Amino acid sequence: MTPALSQRSYVCIHGHWYQPPRENPFTGVVGHQPSAAPFDNWNERITAECYEPNTQARILGEDGSIRRVINNYEYVSSDWGPTLLTWLESHHPDTYAAIVAADRASLARFAGHGVAMAQAYNHTILPLSNRRDKRTQVLWGKADFVHRFGREPEGMWLPETAVDLETLELMADAGIQFTVLSPYQAASVLDEGTWIDVVGGSIDTTVPYEVQLFGGRKIGVFFYNGPLSQEIAFNGLLEDGTLLAKRLVQVLGEPNGRPRLSHVATDGETYGHHHRHGEMALARAVEELEADPVVELTTYGRFLAEHPPTRVARIIEGTSWSCAHGLDRWRADCGCATGQHPDWNQEWRRHLRDALDHVRDQLIVDFESRGAMVLRDPWDARDRYIEVILGRSAESFLDEHGRAGANAERRRLALELLEIQHRALLMYTSCGWFFDDIGGLESVFVLRQAGRAIALVREALDTDLEPGFLQILDLARSNQDGRSGRDVYMDSVDPHMPDDLGTPVTLK
Repeated sequence: MTPALSQRSYVCIHGHWYQPPRENPFTGVVGHQPSAAPFDNWNERITAECYEPNTQARILGEDGSIRRVINNYEYVSSDWGPTLLTWLESHHPDTYAAIVAADRASLARFAGHGVAMAQAYNHTILPLSNRRDKRTQVLWGKADFVHRFGREPEGMWLPETAVDLETLELMADAGIQFTVLSPYQAASVLDEGTWIDVVGGSIDTTVPYEVQLFGGRKIGVFFYNGPLSQEIAFNGLLEDGTLLAKRLVQVLGEPNGRPRLSHVATDGETYGHHHRHGEMALARAVEELEADPVVELTTYGRFLAEHPPTRVARIIEGTSWSCAHGLDRWRADCGCATGQHPDWNQEWRRHLRDALDHVRDQLIVDFESRGAMVLRDPWDARDRYIEVILGRSAESFLDEHGRAGANAERRRLALELLEIQHRALLMYTSCGWFFDDIGGLESVFVLRQAGRAIALVREALDTDLEPGFLQILDLARSNQDGRSGRDVYMDSVDPHMPDDLGTPVTLK
């Protein structure tokens, strides 16, 4: 006999799929990355190892032959980085199409609640951003999702699950219903009128929670099962898909008369890139769970719709899933690193952020003063500029957002100012701080975005922000060779700056 809906048990497996914008902002091309050998760059390597195999994951029979092939993306919850999907759409359209089609197919499987979630646009640590940048990141992430998946997102993933109440409020303003956090980000739970502290991530992860926001608003939060997620990502549980399915069911324990959700969250790249053939283990787990009469696969959106939160939680602001010190991995030498170079320090992180903040703050002044001359509402235009990035005619966009009667020169300036802001957002991509050295691949990515913004300002406004930027970068030191941040910038960015930057967006 099938259990009543209110007593059933559910499983949701979530993957966070993301790559930073690896394109050189001066050329639009992802350059050769020797560390990705035998592939040309890391996007190509991870696509071959993970993104593409998950669209046709093999399930083997007892004799080792292929018994079934499934698109894993139809069954597992996922959030997709816009910068990754942009690259996949151009370079691997079949894989991109399979991802989008999977969400469409999942709508029927999960009662109209698709597997895909939105993601803040370019993986910025939002609690370290100012309010305007948080708002734009949320709105751009939502707009990108609607453009690709053809529907409104129910949930949104926060980069590194980094959270504060202001960010949650802006998400709620944008119509986002829920997000997913680590259990260690729960501060307390309201129990019969009393706030009970959560100690060491001990919150009940089998139910959704409501987080109360300013002005009576609220947003749903799912705190994923931390220990089980760790087993999948780091402790070998992906060696056996059948065992993975069993563990997902076992953690639910005995039925207690209410609906329960077993759910985990890891980087999507776990399934094939971090763990070879991880996509096969995932496919086998999906098949086992589908055949299990005790549980049902679901999505966060469906579970929330059928079982709205009855419990209220408070979050620990300024925390994330990948830094034991809150958010210091993206601004300080907190000790969080890859572990590959235990004798290195990350003092450079503070100076890199200070240098970028210096540029950002100067750009705000220019954008507000010059933008007011050519745009009806500069900040509203920036929030909507994602439409141009996604292919809307710049001419049409300026007809709506530009000052009436502006000549061609002023219309060009409006686009240049908006493209400068685009680069200023991209220069905060979290990968720039995550790894061990300012001379590393990912830190160079954010330096190049800053260099692009600086070059555009120099060309469009005849203002040079580079001296002050380099003065701060000069304080940073590479562990590899003792070079300063200034040296890294000059060696990695300056040679790629063309003499004529041209118009960042073509009027059409």
